[in-house]
Amino acid sequence: MRINSLEPTRLRNDAHFQFFAELKNLLEAKNEAGEYIFAYLLDKIRALVDQWLLLFAREDEALKVIRKSGLTSKIQELDAARDDTYNGMVEINTATLKHFSAEKREAAGELKILFDTYGDVAKKPLKDQTSAVYNILQDLRNNKYAPCVATVGLGEWITQLEALNRELEALTAERTSEAAGKTDIVLKEARAEVDRAYAAIVRRIHAHIEIEGSANYENFVRTLNINIAKTVAAIGKRRGKRGENNSEEETEDAQQPEEVI
Repeated sequence: MRINSLEPTRLRNDAHFQFFAELKNLLEAKNEAGEYIFAYLLDKIRALVDQWLLLFAREDEALKVIRKSGLTSKIQELDAARDDTYNGMVEINTATLKHFSAEKREAAGELKILFDTYGDVAKKPLKDQTSAVYNILQDLRNNKYAPCVATVGLGEWITQLEALNRELEALTAERTSEAAGKTDIVLKEARAEVDRAYAAIVRRIHAHIEIEGSANYENFVRTLNINIAKTVAAIGKRRGKRGENNSEEETEDAQQPEEVI
């Protein structure tokens, strides 16, 4: 029996924190009598766990600083407004598919194909959504779709969406610059230290299993593997949504996790 493989560097900041928060809860779980459920395991790896907990607390603090950025609340408001604007534009186009005018129905049908190609843009992560909105705006203004936009009457929606997207892009860049020499670097360092400490814990558990057998470790390993499977599935789902066209961004994000909002 072994703990399944996980690449923490593939996780975004919130997902990284969530996975290790669940690990912390697992290690510190107690029964009704107030005793540690995995007391035997903890006795074997106590020094490593104590060191890991200190490093995880550092990651927690660094993440809180980023969340408390003075620009974060404004970014959240604008992101919600952009979502509403994009969704509203798509909903109007969907309604136009049932318009009494054949010309409008046909134009809405052409635009629906484009919207479907981009998928649910409003559910994409902040950075990905900004890029997707920029691209779809370019498409909506090209010679193929511009007449359809005019026929359906989406001009004002496009103007508003572009304004929100530009403002969000500027604020996000400002927040990144604000944190550049500070919290972002601290968080990346903290994450790396947490990852190394976690790897040491895994190696130690595997060593004890090899020497003693799995009986005293089985429940812990099985529970942790369930959490790992859930986390790996979430990574796969995110990759699937982004698609092959965003493969370069995926590589970049793996090396440099995106800011949370």
